[in-house]
Amino acid sequence: MTGFDADWLRLREPLDAAARSEALATRFAAALRARPRPAGQGAGAAAGTGPLRILDLAAGTGANLRVLATSLDGDQAWTLLDLDPALLGAQSVELADWARRRGWTCAPCADGGLAIGVGSATVRAQGRALDLQQALETLDAGAFDAVVTTAFLDLVSEAWLERLCAWLVSARLPLLATLTVDGRRDWFPPLPEDPRVDRAFRLHQAGDKGFGASLGIGAAAHLATRLTALGHQVSTARADWRIDGGRRVLLQRLIDEAAGAASEAEPEGRAAFQAWAAMRTAHAADGRLVLEVGHLDLLALPPG
Repeated sequence: MTGFDADWLRLREPLDAAARSEALATRFAAALRARPRPAGQGAGAAAGTGPLRILDLAAGTGANLRVLATSLDGDQAWTLLDLDPALLGAQSVELADWARRRGWTCAPCADGGLAIGVGSATVRAQGRALDLQQALETLDAGAFDAVVTTAFLDLVSEAWLERLCAWLVSARLPLLATLTVDGRRDWFPPLPEDPRVDRAFRLHQAGDKGFGASLGIGAAAHLATRLTALGHQVSTARADWRIDGGRRVLLQRLIDEAAGAASEAEPEGRAAFQAWAAMRTAHAADGRLVLEVGHLDLLALPPG
């Protein structure tokens, strides 16, 4: 699977956090509060006293946990899945730094994970390597109370998304899927080559990222349609980035990414794409460049 490096995830995390739909996150938290919880540990532990068990698909360095943990009540047990060993290694570092900046306790667990004290609650985070293309169905859906994922579903194929839907529905699991690109990508000031770059970039997005031909910008809509048909209550909300000249490093990375991807998809246009990138780099250098990137957040709640 084509993945993202830790530096890229660090660059985008503040934008992701600002863009996420607070309304959907609030409804997700409320749904988990209303959901029956497992018994706690130890003999005689009562039902409903166990931690919320959250599964994060393609978790990267654990950004979902950092955003959502404080909005969820009580103890939590997070399973952070990723295939990239570098990202799995970075998870504990990023989470420990996040806890330390807030004055929270953070200690290693015997299983190799972390236990973070968030107020009176304990949030346990356990990274796990898994190839989701090959092994999605090996996960015990009944071992989790909810599923989250960020900036992932546009990389997968229609066939894989069908598998995910079947797996979610089998255990009536809620899903919060954030920051799925939806195709809106607007550069300011506009240039004549923008539409050509955008078309070639979208073509590249639809390539195989390890799951077959990617759904790309159609992923959120397809998932909403399928889960609605299967009985889930589905809501979507815009979660757009707006990147101004104050984030020059990120803008430069996105310029290079757009030109590179467009050149791979349409090699005969390479010279034009490089010229476009040079002009965009000049705009970024003088602080004029603004880029808006469209995303959708999606919340799917099981019936009942």
